[in-house]
Amino acid sequence: MTEVLRLSPNQDTRAHPIRVIVIHADASPNEKGTLGWLENPKSKVSYHVLIGRKGTKYRCVLDTRRAWAVGYSVWRGARNINHIALNVAFANRNDGKEPLTSAQIASAREVIAEWRAKWKIEDTTTHQIV
Repeated sequence: MTEVLRLSPNQDTRAHPIRVIVIHADASPNEKGTLGWLENPKSKVSYHVLIGRKGTKYRCVLDTRRAWAVGYSVWRGARNINHIALNVAFANRNDGKEPLTSAQIASAREVIAEWRAKWKIEDTTTHQIV
């Protein structure tokens, strides 16, 4: 699937090894609105990758940088898991009615497989759990 660079200003240096992948749904009706929000410094929100409804991968933060995807969080004793996480989000209303598209699922599998091959990933979880 296609990858498009749309870097967010909402990121900073990563000081800890990557250990976990966190999956999100952006709860937005369209990617344009989500990308606008992620590119707005006032939002203070970002993901490493946003996957559009047609499967397009929007790269918002490089893996080696820390995205601001999860607020206060705890995972396996680690606090503020943005320090150790890679974050992938689906463009999806997250309303229990809109399903993920087959293109989104295929793109997510590609991203997660790439990350698992490149980094020492211990687990994949969701934003709801952390």
